[in-house]
Amino acid sequence: MKLFINATHFYNAPSGLGVYTQNIVKALLNKYKDVKVFTGNKDVGAYKHSSIVITPKCLNPRRGTSGHILRILWEQSYLWLITLKEKPDILFSTVHEGVALPISGTKQVITIHDLIAIKFPHYFKRLKYYFIHFLPIIIKNSRALICVSESTKRDLFNHYKLKDKSVYVIYPGYDRSIFFPREKKLFKDLGRYFLFVGDMRPHKNLDRLIQAVGELKQYNFKLLIAGKKDKRFYPALSNKVKEYGLEGKVVFLDYVPTEELPYLYSCAEALVFPSLYEGFGLPLIEAMACGCPIITSDIPPLREVCGESAYYVNPYHKDSIAEGIYRLFMDHTLKSKLATMGIERAKVFSWERSADEHVRVFEEITRGHYQQKP
Repeated sequence: MKLFINATHFYNAPSGLGVYTQNIVKALLNKYKDVKVFTGNKDVGAYKHSSIVITPKCLNPRRGTSGHILRILWEQSYLWLITLKEKPDILFSTVHEGVALPISGTKQVITIHDLIAIKFPHYFKRLKYYFIHFLPIIIKNSRALICVSESTKRDLFNHYKLKDKSVYVIYPGYDRSIFFPREKKLFKDLGRYFLFVGDMRPHKNLDRLIQAVGELKQYNFKLLIAGKKDKRFYPALSNKVKEYGLEGKVVFLDYVPTEELPYLYSCAEALVFPSLYEGFGLPLIEAMACGCPIITSDIPPLREVCGESAYYVNPYHKDSIAEGIYRLFMDHTLKSKLATMGIERAKVFSWERSADEHVRVFEEITRGHYQQKP
């Protein structure tokens, strides 16, 4: 089978979709030899057995709206033309982007991680138009869709007409060579701390998390926020910390390299992940694999990830978030129980298993078998 992979979301210092893209591509390259990867990352050591096409810097997702628009144009021109010319069996995109024009002889597969711009259009005023007007065309021109959770699949069927469309759920994984329990090392001087890992977009609910920590000001712990200091949101969050008098108690770490994350997870009292909406939530399985207890939102996708291995809170109420933090700060038995359960739960997920399921999907659709279950 000849495979093209649209991996433009593989970039330096990745997070979220970048981490997913990097790992699923690496895993797929262990399954196939005849692969052409389109990526903006010049560190192509992991791709030595495949053909690499380095995409222009202007397509980098870090460029925001301009990068997104330019990627759409690149996909409808260069990627479309080279696909028509070389006729791979499968054109696979690791995200919700792809070719909207007909590509006879090639079956397109795209990955849907979430419908965040549909769920929270007031947070994504430009991106919502892509999801409303352009994504349906790409879906129509795709032979199969891969969703990262059953919850995302339900959202997909609720918002789009998917007649004669194969839809599969394939869970992401985590790098087992990196994420496992570590001894205190890099962060030994921080004392007791809770941890948030992710970006600063409003649906991550950092505003309420900071308020919840403010309710527990008298207790001797810190909240560490690991994620790029996004200039769109960081100033307001920093002002919120000052407003509540939490300087020194709430610490913004900025982007934390992947190799340091396991130590950060392993030493934390718990990962606090009070998101209002997610498609999956990679930090959850990374943290569980490191023996870090989980406090997270009681919403379907996150229950799907964590099962019974987390302490669930109402993300819309700061008092509920504060209660979760307090319980794990005070109850060492509960914390130990959740850590043990989380390590076992994380074993459900792996990139190798994810790649195997992708291979099964590619083989099914090339043989003409389809799956469609709302």
